[in-house]
Amino acid sequence: MQNHNLYTWKDASIISIVGPDTEKFLQGYITSDISKGTSKALLPMAITDIKGRVICSGWTIKQENGVDLIVHKSLKDSIELFLKPYIQFSKSQLVETQKVVCHSDTGLSLWNKMFLQLSEKTTDLEFSEQKDEALLELLTLNKFVFIQQCLSGKFLPQHLGLHMVNAVDFDKGCYLGQEIVARVQFRGSVKKEIRQVDLASVEHQVGDQLTDNSTLVQISGSGLGLAVGKIEGS
Repeated sequence: MQNHNLYTWKDASIISIVGPDTEKFLQGYITSDISKGTSKALLPMAITDIKGRVICSGWTIKQENGVDLIVHKSLKDSIELFLKPYIQFSKSQLVETQKVVCHSDTGLSLWNKMFLQLSEKTTDLEFSEQKDEALLELLTLNKFVFIQQCLSGKFLPQHLGLHMVNAVDFDKGCYLGQEIVARVQFRGSVKKEIRQVDLASVEHQVGDQLTDNSTLVQISGSGLGLAVGKIEGS
C-alpha cells in the first residue's frame, strides 16, 4: 500500500505488548494460534472470558519486539485492564503507542490480505467517513464481527461465526475459556449462528433486537448487517 492512499480507521485502537514473552503470554488468551502468524501480517483473533464469551475481536500483528492487537476503540481500556493482572507474571508489558490503524483504497478489495496496517506518521493520513463505511461494508460482507463494548461478553465465538473467519484455532493449546469453546464445538451444541440481514429501510443500532429475536451485532451504512439468532430446530 502506498502512503498517500492511507486513511485512519476511527473505530479501531491499538494495544501494544512488548517483551520476550509476548507471544507466549498472548497464546494463553487469544483464540487463534499466534505461532502461525507471520511478521507484519494480520491474524484474526478474539479474546474470551472464563465462560468462553467473546470480550473482543480483531487482529494481531507481530512486530520485532512484540505484538500489536487491533480492537474496537470502545474496548481498548477494558481489554488493557483485563490483561494487566496477568501480564505482570510474564516477561512482557503493555506500553503506550502513537501508532494508528489505517487502510487504503486498494486494501479494501484484499480480504485476508494486508488490508489494514499501522502507521506512526499521522501527519500524512486522512480521515474519510466514506472510506470507513466501505471498510465496515467489507467486514460485514465477509461476516467478520468487530465487537463493540455493548456486545462484549455476550456471545461465544461460534455464535459470531469467528471460527469461520480463521479467528479460532481448535488445535492450539489452552487459553482462557478454551474448554467451553471446544466443548460446544465438538459436542455439536452450538445453538446460535451469525446471519446477514438487510436493514436498509429501517433504522437500527448495534445491540438491537430484531423482529425474529436475533441480535444485531454489526451494521454498515448501506443497511447490510450481521445478526446472531437461534438456529432453527436447536
